[in-house]
Amino acid sequence: MAKINWREAYAKTKEFIKISFKKYTLFLVHLTPHQNIAQTILAYTFLGWIALSLPFMNTTDVSLLDNLFTSAAAVSTTGLNSVNFADSYTFLGKLVVLILIQIGGVGYMTFSSFVYLSFSERHRLRKYQQENLNAEVSLPKTLKLSDFLWAAIGFTVIAELIGAVFLFNYFRHHDFGMFDAAWYGIFHSVSAFCTAGFSLWPNSLENFADSKTMNIVISCLALSGAMGFIVVTDVFNFIRRKTKQISFTTKIIVIATAGMVSFGTFTLFVTTPGITLLEAFFQSVCAMTTAGFNTVNVGGLSSCSLLILVLLMNIGGSPSGTAGGMKTTTFCSMLAIMYNRLRLNTRVEFLGRRLPLLRLYAATSMFLVYAFFLFVSVFLLTWTEDLPFIGLVFESSAALGTAGLSTGITSQLSALGKLIIIATMIVGRIGVVTFGMALLAHDKDDDDEDDKPVKTEDVAV
Repeated sequence: MAKINWREAYAKTKEFIKISFKKYTLFLVHLTPHQNIAQTILAYTFLGWIALSLPFMNTTDVSLLDNLFTSAAAVSTTGLNSVNFADSYTFLGKLVVLILIQIGGVGYMTFSSFVYLSFSERHRLRKYQQENLNAEVSLPKTLKLSDFLWAAIGFTVIAELIGAVFLFNYFRHHDFGMFDAAWYGIFHSVSAFCTAGFSLWPNSLENFADSKTMNIVISCLALSGAMGFIVVTDVFNFIRRKTKQISFTTKIIVIATAGMVSFGTFTLFVTTPGITLLEAFFQSVCAMTTAGFNTVNVGGLSSCSLLILVLLMNIGGSPSGTAGGMKTTTFCSMLAIMYNRLRLNTRVEFLGRRLPLLRLYAATSMFLVYAFFLFVSVFLLTWTEDLPFIGLVFESSAALGTAGLSTGITSQLSALGKLIIIATMIVGRIGVVTFGMALLAHDKDDDDEDDKPVKTEDVAV
């Protein structure tokens, strides 16, 4: 047997990696910003899948499909589990999931742009970085990208650190060792802020249904992440007196979030026998923010209660935050369109302000595309799975809204059903409109199609 020349093998491997990286970079240059976002999320899902499939990452025999499911759920910050996550992965496996959650929660473009901005001599983003970041986050014109990046990363670190300290202190007073208290505190703080819903207990947080500390800390973290970095940046600039007033977007986000959480708490408390007000509040927050934790057995809730949670999960959080869903601003814009149309108003107003037509186009597109993907997911699951219809609707809503709540049927899905949910989670994390643009949009030439004369025709509506 010929002796292996390790120096030559190392040189060839190094050259192969160098060439591959160069080709990959060239490939990225030719992508549109929306395609770049899609491929990045897919790449992280693939890398997470490879890492979780290593033998020392699992405590039991976890299939490749279930490892892919876990990786997709972590990157998309969904939290659905096709296996018992708490008992199926080693500490290293859970650490990989935590890293994927953090990347998925903050956003790859946001994190990479912040790193570049920090080390750049001019403290400016390049044009393609601005385009990619603009495709990932939606900002009002009153906010600068640089302000947004500093506020987003800074607030993430501060919020997760404060949450981890509170949880660490709580666990230390409940017979947890120093290391376990720190690990459980950090993991659940990151998972809550990133609205991921992963827990180190098999029954999520059902053991802490009566704990005011756990309920309040997790709720505050989830709301902080879900309300979005726009609110944080806006408030931060207002405190520093860089702006004279809070933006209209922030006002909508705060009012909509408070309104939907109040609605969810009240309706759940009234329609669900045996549920306490604290449990109703916590479950409403976790559905609205798409955090995915539960302190009650979701599978034991009535169809009426599940329908309320489906509504909250599909509305979701706010733009440029860690939550999924169609977003509170989209929902408010659709309400404004409906209300003004019923009053026969020729323009759309909300809270005494006129909404620009471009934003209304974006809202209606988001609503319709989101409804389309939800229908496709439910349709495919009802075709492939022999499970209760309300459970499949709930599962699809949780996957597309990246909420992570489940009635307990995730592990009962067939291989095809799991692949459908994986695809739904990834589309939900990319964003339904961004995903559609990644498939259909193209770079326009100077001779824009909008300049071409097209005959106008009326249509009955």
